[in-house]
Amino acid sequence: MERLCQGGAPRDGDRSSLTAAMRCVPARDFTVDKALVWRGSIDAEVPYQRESFVWSLEQQQLFIDSLLNGYDVPKFYLHDLRGVHPTRVYAIVDGKQRLTTLWRFLGDEVPLATDFRAIEANLPDLSSGTRHPRGGDRFSDLDPAWQGVVRGTHLSVVLIQNATPEDIEDLFSRLNNGEPLNAAEHRNALGGAMAELIRSLSRHPLCADRLPVGNGRLQHFDLAAKVLRLAKSELDGETSIPDLRAAALDAFVRRGRHMGLEDRGRLETSASAMLDRVCGMFHDHDPLLRFPDLVPLLILYLKDRGTDDPMPTRSAIETFESGRRSNLERPPAQRDPGLVELTLLSQSGSPDSQSLARRLAIFRDAMAPFSARRR
Repeated sequence: MERLCQGGAPRDGDRSSLTAAMRCVPARDFTVDKALVWRGSIDAEVPYQRESFVWSLEQQQLFIDSLLNGYDVPKFYLHDLRGVHPTRVYAIVDGKQRLTTLWRFLGDEVPLATDFRAIEANLPDLSSGTRHPRGGDRFSDLDPAWQGVVRGTHLSVVLIQNATPEDIEDLFSRLNNGEPLNAAEHRNALGGAMAELIRSLSRHPLCADRLPVGNGRLQHFDLAAKVLRLAKSELDGETSIPDLRAAALDAFVRRGRHMGLEDRGRLETSASAMLDRVCGMFHDHDPLLRFPDLVPLLILYLKDRGTDDPMPTRSAIETFESGRRSNLERPPAQRDPGLVELTLLSQSGSPDSQSLARRLAIFRDAMAPFSARRR
């Protein structure tokens, strides 16, 4: 796929020379004032973005300090939606916290740091008597001449034109210090109905409340994708356990890009019901859910639970997990080989069909004593 990232590019409004290939076009005359004027038409919550942490007040103040004192600030990358989206002009690909900080400063929500100092060597050419910014000032406190300087400051903006979701995914990996997207981020960038459904299911209380890890690298999306795959398998009457490895989930999301509303509703209802059955076993931020793939394992166990199989309780799962860990501390000759195998399988990553079936068999054997106690 051809990519053109060239300097002598057309101005913002000149799209006559665009081809079908993605283009990285340096925007000209993109000032702070323009960013403010276009605020309502800039999408800052695009679904393909990584979930990013919110800057602290100190981080925001440092950015404004750099801007006012004439330091170079990183480029902003905006997805150019003109002629593509009915209401949006741009979508933020990189620079969300910086742009949000600018808007907040201009709206008097962020004051300058108390120790802010205007660096004399970098002062703009203003008339004598102009009051320079001081620590604690908000934008409305600035001298009108300084307000004009801020509004007229040019931002280094790159417009991404003719970009597909795959282009955006590739660009992400290049902008984030060469750090590639993980599997969940990759699937999220694919877009489509299934990716939207994954985002929706990730708001289920089991993901949002019960998991002991945040969603900083879309861990909740990863679990939601696996549960949806299990639900689709059940709805389709598949007899074998589905493959939950990354490549298989990627293919699952691609196949579901154009899923209809009726099929989406059925799948979401089924997957939500699966999470509902598991959710009540745990409390908020439950450390037991650090065990890899415990939720898919429980879903499969509950689906095929026989009349003699106990209903798992948190206490039973805690005893099982404690036994699995303590088993590893025993001398090799005294270790339970099944629990050792389960640990090794869990450490190997997301399971294929055969691995998940084996984990399920070991888990069912581990739960058997609780059935005996019940009787």
